[in-house]
Amino acid sequence: MYNNIAFNFKINNMKKLFFLPFLLLFIELSAQVNLNNGLVAYFPLDNNADDLSSLQINGTNYNAIPTQFGSRNYFYFNGTNAYIYAGYDNRNITNEISISVWVKTSSNNLQWIVGHYDHTVDRGFQVVMNNGHVQLRGRDGSNTFYILEDPDTINDDNWHHIVGLVDHNHWTLIVDCQIKNYLTTSGYNPSYFVNSQPFSISKYPELNNGYDPLHFSGGIDEIRVYNRILSLCEICEIHSNELFENDPGIIENPIDNNINIDIFPNPTKNNITVLYDVNHFVSLTIYDINGKFILNKTFKNSIDIDTTDLEKGTYLIKIIDKENSITKKLIVK
Repeated sequence: MYNNIAFNFKINNMKKLFFLPFLLLFIELSAQVNLNNGLVAYFPLDNNADDLSSLQINGTNYNAIPTQFGSRNYFYFNGTNAYIYAGYDNRNITNEISISVWVKTSSNNLQWIVGHYDHTVDRGFQVVMNNGHVQLRGRDGSNTFYILEDPDTINDDNWHHIVGLVDHNHWTLIVDCQIKNYLTTSGYNPSYFVNSQPFSISKYPELNNGYDPLHFSGGIDEIRVYNRILSLCEICEIHSNELFENDPGIIENPIDNNINIDIFPNPTKNNITVLYDVNHFVSLTIYDINGKFILNKTFKNSIDIDTTDLEKGTYLIKIIDKENSITKKLIVK
């Protein structure tokens, strides 16, 4: 499972892994990136609710507004009556699924992002936000409702990337390339994602049972669903490709010779501050001198990084701004 990739991670006092976006800049991984393999739903949400996967089960838009900001297209949902239904087909999903979606919201409400869920048959998945926290939730036929929650909040009106993985009885929640929660269940039903409710965006589908619709308030973009587990390479590829599309400033203002990066103190012992004077999000990755991945962060303007756990030596800090990049040396004493 998980394409033979070993994970070590901490969640609060548990183990935690920072995912490895942009690792391919230095290390060639054996897994091949194929973002069409197993893709059973793909809603770019540019100007319509069409499904660009091979299944082509298009959605029907109810009151969501196609929106353009800079060169970026997405759908805006008003939090009251805007949603998309995308058919009742189970899309060949049984007990493996990968969900990737970008969201932007400032709401504290419990709000539905995307899901295919029916509690009456004890099956299905859902990605929601609750009081600013992302949650991956669902049922596996064991009469248990599982909730994996990101301990951090992301209702800051900026774009954030959410990935949910369910590999049989292993559930993983990833937000902005960091594993936020992980669960291994005691068992599973071989077809626990099969149900008769619609594939729904921005609305809880079981209204006939008297449930609140949980309409989403904000932007939703680039929904991908796979009936398999995405590899590390594929998650990195999706994140890096779509990160820059979700901030038009990055597209309009690529790195040039007039933009400088400041890192101080350098050399350092305990922490550094990175200043990068552009008004949009960029990716920062630290590698050791041999090209081994250390960590990845996304930031705008400035960021403080704790270096107390780094061994003494020389490191490389790489800032990626769309297809351009700057690399600087960091000395840890």
